[in-house]
Amino acid sequence: MSLGANMTVAEVLARAIQQRVRLLAEDEGKALLAQFGIAAPAGRRVADVAEAKRAAEELGYPLVVKALVPGLAHKTDQGAVKLGIENEAGLLSTVRELDRLFPGMPLLVERMAGPGVEMIVGLTDDAQFGPCLMIGTGGILTEVFEDVEFLLLPATRADLLRSLTRLKGYRLLAGFRGTAAVDVDRLLDALEGVARLGLEAAGYYEAVDINPLRVNDMGATALDVKVMLKSEVTRNPGVASSAGVAHFAGFFAPGSVAIIGASATPGKPGHTVIENILANGYAGKVYLVNPKGGEILGLPVYSATSDLPEGIDLAVIIVAAKDTPKALRQAAARGIRHVVLSAGGFAETDETGAQIQQELIDVIREYGMHVLGPNTSGHVSTPARFTSTFFPLGKIRRGNVAYVAQTGNFATFTMKYILTAECFGVSRVVGLGNKIDIEESQALEYLGNDPETSAIVMYVENIKYPRRFVDVARRVTRKKPVVMLKGGSTEAGKKAAAAHTAAMASEDRLIEGMLRQAGVVRISDYSHLVLAGKALSMCPLPAGNRVAFLAPSGAMLVCLSDLSTRLGLRVPELEEETLRRIQEITPAFIRIRNPVDIWAAALSVGIEAAYGVGVEAVLDDPNVDAAIAVFMLTKEMGIPDSYDFVVDLVRRHPDKPLLVSFTGDKKCMDECRESLEPRGVPTFMQIEEPFQALSILSLCADVARRP
Repeated sequence: MSLGANMTVAEVLARAIQQRVRLLAEDEGKALLAQFGIAAPAGRRVADVAEAKRAAEELGYPLVVKALVPGLAHKTDQGAVKLGIENEAGLLSTVRELDRLFPGMPLLVERMAGPGVEMIVGLTDDAQFGPCLMIGTGGILTEVFEDVEFLLLPATRADLLRSLTRLKGYRLLAGFRGTAAVDVDRLLDALEGVARLGLEAAGYYEAVDINPLRVNDMGATALDVKVMLKSEVTRNPGVASSAGVAHFAGFFAPGSVAIIGASATPGKPGHTVIENILANGYAGKVYLVNPKGGEILGLPVYSATSDLPEGIDLAVIIVAAKDTPKALRQAAARGIRHVVLSAGGFAETDETGAQIQQELIDVIREYGMHVLGPNTSGHVSTPARFTSTFFPLGKIRRGNVAYVAQTGNFATFTMKYILTAECFGVSRVVGLGNKIDIEESQALEYLGNDPETSAIVMYVENIKYPRRFVDVARRVTRKKPVVMLKGGSTEAGKKAAAAHTAAMASEDRLIEGMLRQAGVVRISDYSHLVLAGKALSMCPLPAGNRVAFLAPSGAMLVCLSDLSTRLGLRVPELEEETLRRIQEITPAFIRIRNPVDIWAAALSVGIEAAYGVGVEAVLDDPNVDAAIAVFMLTKEMGIPDSYDFVVDLVRRHPDKPLLVSFTGDKKCMDECRESLEPRGVPTFMQIEEPFQALSILSLCADVARRP
């Protein structure tokens, strides 16, 4: 295949696909990359010994010779690559051997590249995520270490640099054991070139491998290139156009609501949802629909949806799955355009459910409706004192953190835990359900501009429109912290084994790269949904990741220091003045440092005095961004008369988070918690938890400081 002097990249690749070429010859792949500024060793394609000798005279020794066998991806494994040819005799011997192994195949004679750091750079054109760039430490160890990072394209130069610095092999680029340091700017130039190729050729390639890309002080050189083409040109997913978010007011501030499927039987979902609405003091009009008519909880019941007045803002449809399409159409006929579909039993169950779900989608499109669900436990809007959940929650505490959750468990049992075991509240909760209409990108965009919401915590199992999500999240995370737990992080399976990039592009790796680009902080434990919400509700973002902590046990100090390091927190040296202040209340046999061993001081001057002086000293220290106090609490050893001093310290240091944990008597710990949390000081029963919470805050702060 000739690249053609006046052909665009798209035209070249389209013609190759028409000719049923699946793998470009290596020299053709390198010629393609050259158009985007990626260098390759000087080389010539030759057909026989005579041409090989002429090429060698032009290029000079040492040389590399490769057999250009159509469709052969791993040439080294098949003996199609010969390295380090130093003279004409070696060249002639190599040409004859390759001709014997691969009769009639053309050869590529190249000047052998100098030493350097070997990397892998690749592209994959994913059906869901679109064009993605992979950067990693490469060469023959690619499959062993899999030290790679993925980014969705387009990617900024800052994105590329951040991905480079996250590689375990990044230290090699700075020079290692006498090797020269790499010109990182020139490497970034090459990566930007590959990224441009990835965008311009999107829809034509399946994967591109540059392995190795040899990097040294002279720049980056592509030593081996594979360009695997698709069997047919495909349309790539772009950034889905926004449907707008103004319609969310119909969910979060409805002036009226209809409960279609209201029940007079206590304990049934159609009854509990009414109880929740009334318990929260909803001020709008509530219309109930049940064929039996009558009255439920003091409210009149309409026997049919067709009897409802027109102009109702929101309907909660809480009937069986098989009856839901009819109920949705009836609501649409009455002019209701915002609907929560509570029932399960749709595409998440079986083919019959999937068919019913498609009926719902058809109705939504026909009437231009906005629908949450189906298979959702509902939503919450505390500023409007409203909820559509059918789980017995009662009054929901108002707060400044919003949740977006693709699980019915959150707005039910997890929310119940928050209400009964924690002291923070929520601004909004969005239960996505099966996402036949409203999805996480739209919810995030609305919450990003919501004045009632200062931080957003998400749980999703799949992202419907990844490229739109990145576009929205990039903007939102510059204003507000966004934390996500992504369920289902196992590999989606290996594909295109001939290309390292495609083989390593598991869904979770692509998600990981996407979230980092977007500035979303990823968490890995379900319980951290609560932990993150609590920390973001009660603490400011720290200026950095430097933590000082006080604990009454040497073992705790050691273990928590190790934990801090694993979580990306730094335990800095304290200023001399800080050490002096704490040493003054501490017996001489304890040497004060960070972390602070506080037990001897607490026994000497009392809990309140010891922790009061110690915490204040570390919060005053310019080397400290946040503090954690692990209190020792038992009646026998003494407890503070009050914890007002802790609240006072927090108020006097509004820019530095102070988190509290405990060890000792559970009753004393509960009393401390009950004193502090209602006044905005976060406490944690397990001593590791404040460190995990602070790590989340620190990562959010790092995103906020992005250029």
